Amino acid sequence: MKKSLIAVAVAGVFAAPVAMADVTISGAINLGIELVKSSGGSAGGSSLSRNQLNANYSNINISSTDDIGNGNKVIFNYQLVVDPSTFANPVNRNSYLGIAGSWGAFKMGSNENVYERHMYQADPLDGALGPGGNLMILGTPGVGVAFEVDQTTATPAAGDVGFYRRSSHTIWYESPNFNGFTFEVDYTLSAAKTVAGTDPKLISIGAKYAPEGTPFYVDVAYEKHDDMFGANRLGAAGGTGSSDDGMQIGGGLMLGDLGLHLRYEMLSYETDGSSSVINSYERDAIWFGVKYNLPSGYVGAELGIAGEGDTNVGTVNDTGAKMFGVGYFHNLSKQSQLQFIYARTDNDRAGTYTQAAAPLGGTAGSDHQVFHVGIKHTF
Repeated sequence: MKKSLIAVAVAGVFAAPVAMADVTISGAINLGIELVKSSGGSAGGSSLSRNQLNANYSNINISSTDDIGNGNKVIFNYQLVVDPSTFANPVNRNSYLGIAGSWGAFKMGSNENVYERHMYQADPLDGALGPGGNLMILGTPGVGVAFEVDQTTATPAAGDVGFYRRSSHTIWYESPNFNGFTFEVDYTLSAAKTVAGTDPKLISIGAKYAPEGTPFYVDVAYEKHDDMFGANRLGAAGGTGSSDDGMQIGGGLMLGDLGLHLRYEMLSYETDGSSSVINSYERDAIWFGVKYNLPSGYVGAELGIAGEGDTNVGTVNDTGAKMFGVGYFHNLSKQSQLQFIYARTDNDRAGTYTQAAAPLGGTAGSDHQVFHVGIKHTF
């Protein structure tokens, strides 16, 4: 439920009347107790388990809209990540200033790009990065962490391999709905450029077809990273430039209370001018999701399978992984929900896929489990 706050107190400071816009505050606080465990890995070592709090996608949004006439509006949103479990300061998440009308919307700011959001929308476990979320398999070639992009700066940087990006210095266009067809184009400016000869940036493009009144959707997305040298994290070295690409296609079908989702993804990384014998890396993944609505809430489950990596000199054996997640979400009211989630990631001998906040993420061959019991409150 959203509540509007009218900033009338500020107007009293001025001698002349000042028109103040309505400001809307909304968000969600999602906090739970987790037990996470990692096995020792293929090289030996001890398993490790711990319990902790996880705030998942907890956030606060401050937004405002100003009607400027002719069907157009100036739109503003500032989103803060909040974590009640720690003393960390709130940080910016998805924030923008823009103009919207019947022609669509142009926005500028920091953005959770359309490639990533397509994966979020199809995840039945309430948060693609949370326990059991599909970002444990999709958007990553397996680098031992659940979200390898620096969320403090969120700028393209050397060694970034994740295609679950949020980027700063970004401009983007969102189309209107053309009888169920929508698309979006996101582009980062060159603010991350610090040396001559390279120009780290990204472009993210996505389209979705979901006709009103029909029980299905189909979507496709493509994202390109220039000069981020992702292959350097995966076996290449050096180089004068790089081109990394992510492509996904997905769809879903509602059969009454039953929702089915399927998604395929291919990631490829290439470094130009590298002195290394290896200069490219590629991997495929497939993901299945199911959600069943109940009078009390819903249940969800998903299965992700990441294939072995391939370089320009051959297959990188035993680098794949499988992930399984299941959850029950019980509605306490229109605003509050109990959540019960179990998930595990099983790696091949050299695989380094993980679960969110796993204690031994990055250990080759380590398997990870998480059990989460929490409360989500929206406002």
